[in-house]
Amino acid sequence: MVDAPTIEACWAAAEWAYEEVEPGIWRSTFATEREDDFDLYVMLGDGWVHFAVSPFVHGSDPAARAAYHAALLAVNQHVRLARFAVDADGDANLLVDLPTDGFDCAAFVRTLELLVGYTEALAYELYRVAHEPGYHSPKLPTG
Repeated sequence: MVDAPTIEACWAAAEWAYEEVEPGIWRSTFATEREDDFDLYVMLGDGWVHFAVSPFVHGSDPAARAAYHAALLAVNQHVRLARFAVDADGDANLLVDLPTDGFDCAAFVRTLELLVGYTEALAYELYRVAHEPGYHSPKLPTG
């Protein structure tokens, strides 16, 4: 059974600092090599452990929005085990869901590593696409 003490043991196994922001929801932060800070949330749900780098990219320039959404859709086809979603505020979030069946701390740690890796590889380029109309990243896949 996955419960709050299990998740907290996984944070400890990962050697990450965290805080429980409300019952069943934890927040941590990490920085990329560019020294950009990101919030990482973990939520224990019914049958699932949900992870989110939120926000991954804050909003977008209206003139860049169509290209940005197209870039997110293209990137979604290339990331594995994760997906991007845009929330009601227009922020992009990077999400992963792990089933509680078979869940262990090794999977938790690998998921944190996956999210940090995707953030390192994609956040700066997606930010530029979102906020610099006409910018085309050579590092991002196209449709």
